[in-house]
Amino acid sequence: MSRLRGAWEAAWFGPEAPTNLAAARVVLALQALWILLSRDLPALSALPPEFFAAVTDSARWRYLLWEGHPVLERGLQSAALLALAGALAGIAPRACCAAAGLLLYRLAPLEALFYTPSPWAKGLTGPVLGLLTLSLAPCGDALAVRVPRRPRAPWEYGWALRLVQLFVAQAYLFSGWAKLVQAGPAWAGAANIRAWLLLSNQDEQLAVFSGPGLFVADRPALALAMGVAALAFDLIFVAAVFFPRSRRVLVPAAVLFHAGVLVTQNYAFLSAPLLLLFVDWDAIRNRSATLRAAAATSSRLSPSSLQRTPTSFTRMPAARARASTSTSNM
Repeated sequence: MSRLRGAWEAAWFGPEAPTNLAAARVVLALQALWILLSRDLPALSALPPEFFAAVTDSARWRYLLWEGHPVLERGLQSAALLALAGALAGIAPRACCAAAGLLLYRLAPLEALFYTPSPWAKGLTGPVLGLLTLSLAPCGDALAVRVPRRPRAPWEYGWALRLVQLFVAQAYLFSGWAKLVQAGPAWAGAANIRAWLLLSNQDEQLAVFSGPGLFVADRPALALAMGVAALAFDLIFVAAVFFPRSRRVLVPAAVLFHAGVLVTQNYAFLSAPLLLLFVDWDAIRNRSATLRAAAATSSRLSPSSLQRTPTSFTRMPAARARASTSTSNM
């Protein structure tokens, strides 16, 4: 039991650098700003009531969402943008994260009319959960306008970052789980993958890429390999949350996975930028500082710098210099 408890504490309360938690705040804020600025969500409130006929009363009260108030929605979006800008710049970061998370929770359902009702395929689900989590953690101890001088225990930065990373990994884990529950292992079969590839490449208005998907669909072996790899990846990516070394393989694999889905099925995963949450930014910063220090040291010790800067061996003593000058004048 003690061993299990130790593993649990190591997984959730292991040491973490404040830079990585602050970088998560920046990544989430940038993701949400991208989605908000690329869509006119308040305009949807001005649509005719028929567009909202299927919205249940429970959903209206859950999000406090009623049509016919575009001015109110515009004000809420402006407030969300200001809160996200504060979170990005590190101005009262915890308060800005809380405000932005609550406002995005209110605005996110409007995105369903743009793209899809699926919560995992849209781009605001991760920022809503992540920003609200960071509002409860010391996310302003780095990359902020005012960094507190009081040191914190390293574990205080770990739990929040791993929880946010878990939110991202759940999109893959539950996708794989749903495939097994709904279709079973046959989901990865060549026939099923071929059907999906043909379906996603039939709409000429949406199919930007058609050649790669049809190429795989015509080759059962490639379709089977694609299905097995996709299902396996969905189920094992969650390991990147608790095993940092696995991120060197799983995060690049996720990038290739989404690139492959895009060119073969024309499906863009809007939360793909959140994979940056798994990057060790503190290690990158330390390595950059080491390289800069090494470059500065080498420049000071270069032959050109030795010629420009006199040393104790080449500098002429003042008394000797005056003596040489007086002799030359005579």
